[in-house]
Amino acid sequence: MASYPTPSGTGGRQRGDLLRDAMLRDPVFADFIRLTESGALGSWMASAPTEARFAMIVPAQSLSVTYRDGNRDTITARRWAEVHLELARSLPDDYGPESNQLGVGRDSLICAALSGLAKLAGMQGTAERAYALLREAERYHDQEQERRRRSGSMQRPAVERLMGGGSGAASLYGSLARAAWQVGDERAAAHYRHLEIEHSLDDRSTNGETAQLMQKGRYWIDQGNPERALSSFRAAVDVAERDEGGLFNGRILAAALSSLGETYGTLGVPRSALAALARARDLVAESGKSGLLARIEIAEARVLRKAPRHGSAIDRYISALELISQDARPGDPHVWTASDGRHHRVIDLDDGFDLAFEIAGFLRESGDLARASELLDLATDLGETVRGAAVDETSRLAAQEQRSQALVAQVQVQIELARTTGSQDHKAAAWAAIETLRARTFLDMAGDVPLAAPAEVPSELASAEANLLAHRRLLRESRQRDAAFWHRYDDAEAALASVWRAIATSGSRAREYVAVREARPAAPAEVSLALAGSEPAPSGGAVAVNLFFQDDETLALLAVGSTDEQVRITSSRIDRTRLTRFISANFGSASRVRELAEDLEDLFHHELADVVAPLVDLCEPGSTLVLAPAGPLHNVPLGAVRLGDDVLIARNPIVFSPSISLVRSWRLGADRERPLRHAVFGDPTDDLPGARDEALELARRWGADPRIGAGATAAALLTALGGGGLVHVAAHAEFSAEDPLASGIRMADRTLTAREILRLRAADLGLVTLSACESAVYQARQSEDPMGLPRALLFAGASSVLASLWRVPDSATRNLMSLFYSALQYGSTKAEALRSAALQARDDDGRLDRWAGFVLLGSWI
Repeated sequence: MASYPTPSGTGGRQRGDLLRDAMLRDPVFADFIRLTESGALGSWMASAPTEARFAMIVPAQSLSVTYRDGNRDTITARRWAEVHLELARSLPDDYGPESNQLGVGRDSLICAALSGLAKLAGMQGTAERAYALLREAERYHDQEQERRRRSGSMQRPAVERLMGGGSGAASLYGSLARAAWQVGDERAAAHYRHLEIEHSLDDRSTNGETAQLMQKGRYWIDQGNPERALSSFRAAVDVAERDEGGLFNGRILAAALSSLGETYGTLGVPRSALAALARARDLVAESGKSGLLARIEIAEARVLRKAPRHGSAIDRYISALELISQDARPGDPHVWTASDGRHHRVIDLDDGFDLAFEIAGFLRESGDLARASELLDLATDLGETVRGAAVDETSRLAAQEQRSQALVAQVQVQIELARTTGSQDHKAAAWAAIETLRARTFLDMAGDVPLAAPAEVPSELASAEANLLAHRRLLRESRQRDAAFWHRYDDAEAALASVWRAIATSGSRAREYVAVREARPAAPAEVSLALAGSEPAPSGGAVAVNLFFQDDETLALLAVGSTDEQVRITSSRIDRTRLTRFISANFGSASRVRELAEDLEDLFHHELADVVAPLVDLCEPGSTLVLAPAGPLHNVPLGAVRLGDDVLIARNPIVFSPSISLVRSWRLGADRERPLRHAVFGDPTDDLPGARDEALELARRWGADPRIGAGATAAALLTALGGGGLVHVAAHAEFSAEDPLASGIRMADRTLTAREILRLRAADLGLVTLSACESAVYQARQSEDPMGLPRALLFAGASSVLASLWRVPDSATRNLMSLFYSALQYGSTKAEALRSAALQARDDDGRLDRWAGFVLLGSWI
């Protein structure tokens, strides 16, 4: 990384050690610390009186918080937080708020310990773990409130009143709201946000009143009215200044001053802004609250971005980055380097991502793309760690979506650096970033499905891996996410990593296998190898192309072919806004392609011409094109666009893929013998005579027993998908733009949704054909993770999916399917078979909507 100025005023690294040393001078605390650090605490707790155990809870909590915020030592902080929890759990079940002068019972003490552990889990990027701990904390909070209600004592705990803190419930619900959002549970996030506000309004403490005024200020900021926000923040400062006795007063006042300073900056009054922020910094500089101090530094940097004559924004930004870091050691992750050569490791991954991304944005504005790239490297590294720590697919999707903007920015920066320098390193970095961005959950899926380990892998390692993968799948399906679960899950992940390291030493195919298992995006050389080594190989070789909108006026195309040693990049001038409007009006769930084909086909070719034109320079005629679309292009039949004298698919067989990295896993999957099994479903709703005839004809071809009409149930289709082979479904399909995973196939008894299909793991499923209207339509998020039926089937384990972008007339569909399967029967790859079938269908009826509606997704093999 580039060098930066070393910030001043960031002392206090040893606060936890100083507190520990002070406690060691007290005989009571000294014995407790020595017992804990020697591993003898359990024996002491077994015989110590209840009051002695209670007396040690505050020291344990204080050490945890101080090591976390003062030393930024999350390992030691977690150790003391676990001691805090162990002590609280050791208290009798009937230990209530009346049992001590602090007014807190066993349940409140456990709630506080769990909340502390959740804070540490969040800093370490394990959002699901944090959410689980907080929900457990909520249960103990509710139990304490019920105990208070039964006893008739609903006043705030004495400890909150004495220390001047705000509502503990509001703080808990605020943490829950953020954690729920991070794991993708938006409904729960809204619920907890409502509870946070409700409990804040009930809080009559200085902190509560200040928090309410600051909430009003933030509301007016969100409404674009900083003048009214300023009034609320001034009032918040006035209220906080009136209370001199609360332990938390300095922190509360600093938060209000920080918001006030930011608002002054927004209004273009930098001197007042910086004065308020300087005062806020003075209030917390000696508190050891590095997170709060970092937020103040960030607020100053934002003011200085708009008013650079008052100081250096980058100095303040880097100071903030150091405040959420600690000194790095060799081999540490998430490392950056200061101007004095010292290496720092980010320890608060969540705040670290946001900050690194913001600094990179400032450097891009300043024209310093090289340093921006380095900060984006740090941001994407932090984001990938958070995503990789997620257990559930929903959480992985949320983590990917919430942090995808850093990967988008990194692709943009690397392409620009490649353009200005011509460096292949920047081209490779752009490829790496775009592959990390695209459809990461697909790579996770590919790493978890049954795959045949290469022959060079020793049988004992293959067996150990299979057992560990099965164990991890069971853990991931578990709904009981207590502390013991996370220990078991960590152990399973560590054991798998160890086995994969051993497998990787077995040879080149074994290393490729491990890369798939670990869900690592494929480097250009790996993609080239996979394209060249696939069997059956495409007749003219293969070229994989990532499409990426560099900005609203430029489409970039990044290509790697089976004979390439390096990434090739070209671009085309595209009006993205106009293109999006055209595609939205004519394709996807609002398809009007029939009208387009009848009256405006030339407009279709005109609007898409500049998208496909660069492909001439990236691949030879006859080469199979593996295309990863971008943005609005996901629902467009690019093969039907005119290129020279004919359309693109006449020049090249085409297959679409959510991520180019998947070609590596599909090549490994091709080594697996799939059953020669055919399952055919037709006309489940008894209103598609053409679909019924199509299904019967194919069933006769294969000698299969077709499921027609009432026999074509959702359960039967799920069973067929799980059984593998080839599954053909001629039916109605539904796409939901509001909830793409509610999209589905209408069977005789009900609609089988994409959400249900996602739960399958069908290792032997070679091809699924959805001969149904709009079955290929899906919606891509910012992270380019496509949502809909095709995604669900590929995720469930299908090697390939053949589906339609719109409703193709019955006769045209029957003809195309017959031609497609005949070509497959004679040895063509799936992509070549679709190309041949589409062109022959066009010879019979050249109207666009009747021959170009089907696309192949997944593997061409």
